[in-house]
Amino acid sequence: MFYVSALRIPQSSTSPSPPISSSNPNTGKKKKSWSRAVFSNLQRKGLERRFQIQKYITKPDRRQLAATLGLTDAQVKVWFQNRRMKWRHSNEAGKTEDNSVDSTQDSDIHIDVDSIAEND
Repeated sequence: MFYVSALRIPQSSTSPSPPISSSNPNTGKKKKSWSRAVFSNLQRKGLERRFQIQKYITKPDRRQLAATLGLTDAQVKVWFQNRRMKWRHSNEAGKTEDNSVDSTQDSDIHIDVDSIAEND
């Protein structure tokens, strides 16, 4: 089982910074810009361990994991979505390599059985 509740990371170090507002002179509307959230090593390890156990996390589990790691529910949700895509792509790449290796092995290896039998 995996517990990290004793270790808390301050919310300010893991949350995205507040939106940066810039006025658009044409419309007068403010434009929001978000910075990328950077996870600590502890948070990444916690997320990875949970992903190894559970590829699809339920809402209650996601909320609990977010609270344990000091992240928002949305951060955990997006991290799992991105991690599943990475996992799928790595699986597809592995299958493609396996198929190409199997097909080349059969066609590239030619053994003359008659010459082996004559040498014995």
